[in-house]
Amino acid sequence: MGDSRKHLNGNERVSHLFQLLPTALQAIHSASQVHQVTERACAAIGEGLGAQTVFVLWYSESERAFVGMPSGYGIDDAALSQIHLPAGMCAASDTAFVHGRPYISDQTDEEELLTGALRRQLRLTRLLTLPIRDEKHVRGVLHVVNKPGKPYDDVDVAFAMSIAHACGAALSLLHYRHYIDRMAITDGLTGLFNRYHAESLLEENIHRAMQNKSLLSVAVVYLDHLKYINDVYGYRAGDKALLSVAQALQKSVSTRAVLARYAGDEFVAILPGVSLYEAQAQMQAVRDLVAQECWEPVGGLSVSIGVVSYPESAVPADHLLSAAEDAAMAAKRHGRNQVVLVTPRSAA
Repeated sequence: MGDSRKHLNGNERVSHLFQLLPTALQAIHSASQVHQVTERACAAIGEGLGAQTVFVLWYSESERAFVGMPSGYGIDDAALSQIHLPAGMCAASDTAFVHGRPYISDQTDEEELLTGALRRQLRLTRLLTLPIRDEKHVRGVLHVVNKPGKPYDDVDVAFAMSIAHACGAALSLLHYRHYIDRMAITDGLTGLFNRYHAESLLEENIHRAMQNKSLLSVAVVYLDHLKYINDVYGYRAGDKALLSVAQALQKSVSTRAVLARYAGDEFVAILPGVSLYEAQAQMQAVRDLVAQECWEPVGGLSVSIGVVSYPESAVPADHLLSAAEDAAMAAKRHGRNQVVLVTPRSAA
C-alpha cells in the first residue's frame, strides 16, 4: 500500500489530469465532451496505477449489452468500437454493473473479461472493474487491466473509484443539460415544441425556402370548444383533448415536419418541401383522426384547420403563419371540423 501511495503522490502527470477533470466537467454539453472526460479519466487511472489498459463500457438498455466507448488508455478506438458484450457474458462487467461494487481478480480467465480475442490481445493477468453511476443508476463499467507488481489494494480501488465518479458525473451533467435544453423549447403537456422555438424554426424554414426556391407549407390547427371542455368537464379533460390533437398530428404529418403547440388551443405544423394539396391531405388525416376520438364524458372532438403554402398560395413568406391562422378562423366560422386552404384567389 505504501508503494501505491508513493506512486500516486509523485506522479505530476496524474495530478495535472486530475486538475483537468473539473474544467472538463463544466464544459459538458455533448456526447463528444463526455468522451473527452472519459479519456482523461482513463489516462489518470492508467498512469496513476501504471496499468496497461483502461477503458469504459457503457450499458445499452436497448441491446442489453456492454459496448465500448471511445476513448480509452492503452487501447485504440477501433478495438473499443468492436466490443459488444451481451449481458451475462462477462463476469467482471456483470458483477460490477449489477451489484454496483468493484470486481477484483488476479487469476483471470476468459469469462472474466470480454472475448477471447481481446483477452489475448491484452494478455490479461490482473483486472479491476468498477461501476460507473450517475445520480440514480449504474450506467456502465470501467476496466483497469494489468497493473504490474502487487495486486490491487484498497488504495488503488479508492483512487480509481474517485476518478470513475467523474465519468458518472459527466453523464449526469449531459442528461441534465439535455433535459433543461429540451424543457426550454418544449410544451410540457404535449411534448411538441413551444411557441418561441416554433417561431425560430419557422424563420429558418422560410429563409431556406426562399433561398432554395422550395416549397413550404404551414398549417394552423385549432382544437374546437377547448374553453367549453375545460369549464364543463375540467382541465384534465381539456388536457386529454389537447393530447389527442398532438398525437393526431404526430401520426399524420411528414417526417420532416416541425410540430408545436403555439397557444392554448392552437397548434402549428411547419411542413418543408410539402405542396399545398399534400399539406391539405395531411391535415385532413389529422381532422379525421381527431373526429374518431369519442370518450366519456366529453364525447366527440373536432378541429378547425387552415393551410397555406409558399409560393403556391401567393402569400408573402413572412405572412405565412398569419395567413394560416386566418384560414383556420375561417374554418371555425364556417362550421368547424374542416380544413380551409389559402389559394392564390382567396389570398388576393
